[in-house]
Amino acid sequence: RIAVLDRTKEAGSNGEPLYLDVKDTFYGKENAPIIVGGRYGLSSKDTTPAQILSVFENLALPEPKNHFTIGIVDDVTFTSLPLKEEIALGGESLYEAKFYGLGADGTVGANKNSIKIIGDNTNKYCQAYFAYDSKKSGGFTSSHLRFGDTPIRSTYLVNTPNFVACHVQAYLKMYDVIRGLRQNGTFLLNTVWMGEELAKHLPNKIKRYFAQKNISVYYINATQIALEIGLGNRTNTILQSAFFQITQVIPVGLAIEQMKKFIVKSYGKKGEDIVNKNYAAVDRGGEYKQLTVDPAWATLPDD
Repeated sequence: RIAVLDRTKEAGSNGEPLYLDVKDTFYGKENAPIIVGGRYGLSSKDTTPAQILSVFENLALPEPKNHFTIGIVDDVTFTSLPLKEEIALGGESLYEAKFYGLGADGTVGANKNSIKIIGDNTNKYCQAYFAYDSKKSGGFTSSHLRFGDTPIRSTYLVNTPNFVACHVQAYLKMYDVIRGLRQNGTFLLNTVWMGEELAKHLPNKIKRYFAQKNISVYYINATQIALEIGLGNRTNTILQSAFFQITQVIPVGLAIEQMKKFIVKSYGKKGEDIVNKNYAAVDRGGEYKQLTVDPAWATLPDD
């Protein structure tokens, strides 16, 4: 059995180009295999290991679905294969992190520096990808970071992160920010809510996930800290420092030293005052607190 995937949609034809070529190759041959065709990556959709697994499971059926689609949920013509839970590949040494930010808050720039710090000061292999929406400043951004002890060949976004940071508390109800977060993973939230107030404002769906997956939850009011330091809405350096201190992917002292080197490189020409404010942001990145996850949350109903 053969499944042929095309990254195109040929409306009105009997199938997509590569699929038709493979069919023609076996035309009239004795004991020809069953050949089905599908589409992937339409509209630049990500293609993940879980989707490829769906293709193999479809092939194993007594009558495999032909002319199927992966990567989208087709609720009109019902050509899509069932969505499966994302699977983590790369082994124990691979660490994946995902950051949700606001355009122009410095999150993307800070994460570019983070991946350089890890790559330049350890023997780890690194990979990073950054996604923005069309508004850029003030819009949605997501940063996808991977680092590990073996070469990284993943050609898709981070879907099973060990660590998730949400730098905008409003995203909790706008996006599925915890999707794919692994068992025993770590979640960091920039929020104005503290302790019990935070627990009260978290959606039940998120609290249930935290309890079921044994997630370590941390929070910090980086927005208030940035205002006190005089950085305005630039929370990036505070949250970058918190990331290194919580995850300890490299020794904290080394991370802070390298962050301060990047600050001089980035802001040195803007004057000593700006440099010192960013130094203070690095030092105050340790002002995060841990939220106690109540095991009873595991059975909470949806809001």
